[in-house]
Amino acid sequence: MRFSILYKAALFTLLLNVITYSVILSQEITQTFRGRVLDAYTELPLPGATVVILDTDPLEGTSTNINGEFRIDELALGRINVQVSMIGYQSSVLNSLLLRSGRELVMEIKLEEQVYLMDDAVVRPDLRKDQAINEMAVVSARSFTIDETERYAGSLGDPSRMAANYAGVTSVSDQRNDIVIRGNSPLGLLWRLEGIEIPNPNHFGSIGTTGGPISMLNINHLTNSDFYTGAFPAEFGNAIAGAFDIKMRNGNNQKHEFIGQMGFNGFELGAEGPFSENNQASYMANFRYSTMEVLHAAGMDFGTGTAIPRYKDLSFKVNLPLERGRISVFGLGGDNSIAMLASEDDESQYGFSGLDLYNSNRMGVLGVNHVYYLNDDARFTNTLAISGIESTADIYDLSFDPDKEKIKEVLGEIKYTFSSKYSRRFNSRNYLNTGLVYDFYDVSYQGRQLDPAGEKYLHYLDNSGTMGFARLFTEWQHRFSDDLSVSTGVHASRLFLNNSYAAEPRIGLKWEFIRGQALNLGAGMHSQTQMKAVYFSQRLTDTLNMVYKKTNRDLDLSRSIHLVAGYDRLLGEEHRMKLEVYYQRLYNIPVAWRRPEFSLMNQGGGYSFNLYDNMENSGTGENKGVELTLEKFLNQGFYYLVTASVFDAGYRGYDGVWRNSAFNNNFVLNALSGYEWRVGGNSLLSVDLKMVYAGGHRKLPIDEVQSLADNALRYQWSEAYEKRFPDYFRLNGRITFRLNRSSFDHEWGLDLQNMTNRENIFIQNWDSNKKQAVTHYQMGFMPMMTYRIYF
Repeated sequence: MRFSILYKAALFTLLLNVITYSVILSQEITQTFRGRVLDAYTELPLPGATVVILDTDPLEGTSTNINGEFRIDELALGRINVQVSMIGYQSSVLNSLLLRSGRELVMEIKLEEQVYLMDDAVVRPDLRKDQAINEMAVVSARSFTIDETERYAGSLGDPSRMAANYAGVTSVSDQRNDIVIRGNSPLGLLWRLEGIEIPNPNHFGSIGTTGGPISMLNINHLTNSDFYTGAFPAEFGNAIAGAFDIKMRNGNNQKHEFIGQMGFNGFELGAEGPFSENNQASYMANFRYSTMEVLHAAGMDFGTGTAIPRYKDLSFKVNLPLERGRISVFGLGGDNSIAMLASEDDESQYGFSGLDLYNSNRMGVLGVNHVYYLNDDARFTNTLAISGIESTADIYDLSFDPDKEKIKEVLGEIKYTFSSKYSRRFNSRNYLNTGLVYDFYDVSYQGRQLDPAGEKYLHYLDNSGTMGFARLFTEWQHRFSDDLSVSTGVHASRLFLNNSYAAEPRIGLKWEFIRGQALNLGAGMHSQTQMKAVYFSQRLTDTLNMVYKKTNRDLDLSRSIHLVAGYDRLLGEEHRMKLEVYYQRLYNIPVAWRRPEFSLMNQGGGYSFNLYDNMENSGTGENKGVELTLEKFLNQGFYYLVTASVFDAGYRGYDGVWRNSAFNNNFVLNALSGYEWRVGGNSLLSVDLKMVYAGGHRKLPIDEVQSLADNALRYQWSEAYEKRFPDYFRLNGRITFRLNRSSFDHEWGLDLQNMTNRENIFIQNWDSNKKQAVTHYQMGFMPMMTYRIYF
């Protein structure tokens, strides 16, 4: 994409005019802050809690009613600091909450019950925003707060790219948002939405993988969620690396509100509000359509030829409060397609040089969640859901026969899920969660590849079938005091396709031995099924009668052991430091005798993956490292986040030789900071910067001599992952301006991607058309505009 000097000047002029306009029209505008105060564990309302707006004169505040609800009207726009307190609970301070004219600030605030009732309540400061919402999580977990992470430069409204700033996470690809946790494959990540496991929630994400170029998750619909990087609680299973537990917020139940947006992620329109004035039921929905597709249809040329990403997605949630609980209906879905044609001299081949590729994907989730309170201390949470994903690919090799498909795939999975969880508080010291999850899969996999002679197709996938997967979990937390707690549990699972099973004990300990200083310990066993298509892959065993055999059907679960120790310290009133060391032992990893250097733990970081027949669970691996976080949450207009990770990740394939894993970048350093100014009476201007410096991707070198002889990609497996590409460096910036009017507000954003125009290597592959190895580079300097309106 090419940007003229005139275009850049226009952007600057627009921003200058907006600032001038806001200064002239700076009349006083107010907004409402309301919500509910809940018990952190039972999620029941807390009547009589006090909500106070700090730094106001006279002091403004209120108390919650019998439903735990509060409302404070006519607050000046901008940032506010709030303190919430109640007898018998630890008080909490929430700093720098944003009041804007086009949307009420509606929050659910949770307070943690005290073990000992003290005369002087201890105020939990805002610096604890980092701690997980899940009370059972005591190590390698943090809360994902939308208001904090949305401002991170370079994140582009993508939760995965936001999480890439956290310690232990590596993502050195501009084209994709794969989450690499502590040197593990992205395949080891668990995605959950509203408490259930979901397929890959990304556009152009291959089936079985967890990342892609563009997220379907819309941050306008999300509320604070939890992100886990190891030793996670017993409730979470079928993952050996980490988990992203995404929660959707409820729509405004008293006022209809709307949002419109144009930007990198697409054209968006969203709405939320009450169904009627007589109850508390609400709805929320958002639809998004590809920006590049619309602008391409209008005649704009992006310099990518036919490689125009076409996508759309829809997300929604309906919340229906009941007398003793609530029912919610939620959904997320999208479809996408792209054609990357070397025959049309496309410049954006994403590693598919010399090929014409047609790809499309569809993904969807629909669920119903019912929470029923047996009493003030116990509840059932039951969920029914259906989810599915379908991926198709048609590939033509221009060096062979441009009119004959070389590879054709149609892969589909539909999953029916039932989940039930029982939660009980016995007293202020003891808490129990126990439950079960059952998934029933209906799958269809079709894959064929033209043989080297070009005479017939070999069907490496050709099956439809069903399978069941069950999980049970129990977890218990005992709080010895307000400063010392231990969480224990066990997670059990069984895959009925081949009756492989696992029983996984977990334990976590947190001890705040001095006020503001805490030690954390965590340990656990974890397991994960293979990509479902792996079980159905087949090999031709009788060429005369064309008989195939499924040789991977009996593969066991992949497994890992996590050990984590952490030290957390508050540095003064506004800063925090966190240090964690970890060790992970991976075993039962599928490897192949046909390619002794291969391990399935090296797959999942791209648009395709390699599989072999007759794999066995004899592979192993190790990840170990140390992580440091220095952080100041936004307060008085300023914030920063510095994370550093040093790690080593290796594996053994079928041959037993120790090698670096494909995701062993060795180090990553993130440094983010930003400042926010008040402009005029009602507007805000903020500037944010992000720098990332990390080890480059590990190389699987191309054997150019053999590739030329065969005119096909051939690797030097004997040197697999020995060396890295040059180190990755990227500097991103973001300028945001919020202009508030009486009943709506505008938001302009200018993202400056790769401000130094650094050439980071994306991938090297073989171009069978040019008959040479080629190197593809990641995105150069790219300015991106975003406009958003709330009304």
